[in-house]
Amino acid sequence: MGDPLCIETTEPALFAERLRQSMRASAISVSLITTRDQDGSFHGMAVTSANSLSFEPPSMMVAINRNASSHAVLLRSRAFCLNQIHSGQMEMLDLFCRSEMRDARFVSPDWQPGLHGLPWLRTAIASLFCHVEETHDYGSHTVFFGRIEDIRISPRIDNPDPLIWINGAPAQFEVAQGTRQRAAS
Repeated sequence: MGDPLCIETTEPALFAERLRQSMRASAISVSLITTRDQDGSFHGMAVTSANSLSFEPPSMMVAINRNASSHAVLLRSRAFCLNQIHSGQMEMLDLFCRSEMRDARFVSPDWQPGLHGLPWLRTAIASLFCHVEETHDYGSHTVFFGRIEDIRISPRIDNPDPLIWINGAPAQFEVAQGTRQRAAS
């Protein structure tokens, strides 16, 4: 007899549902990845699959579904900017989650061209400009490995309040009182 606190799953449909539930139970930071095509047009999408990879060399990795409209542009451009957004930017996130809003994504004057002409969001917590050095296809996604070439940070970096996603909805992040002081000691 199995552990009463653990539900074993072997049936494919139940396995898929359990996998979805377990993935949605993780709190994940939301970012906007942006790039530009050979004609200079900006492209972007919301991602929850971006992470720092190493400090030496300074690098990020992000997984993009090969069916996403930005995928082919990113493969050709070999450059992206990862814009870490804060909890007050739900409206901006909405623009990048809905394909019918594609034409409105870069209308805000908060978008500026940066390194290599890549669009970066001035109001983001931080924007990391990356050159794609390697890619790896796995399942339905391509993992892009980017060397960080430039970083823009906002004054929010000291109290970032990142946009967090959990269980299919936004959540707020709060640092426990005194945690920063203890960590710095």
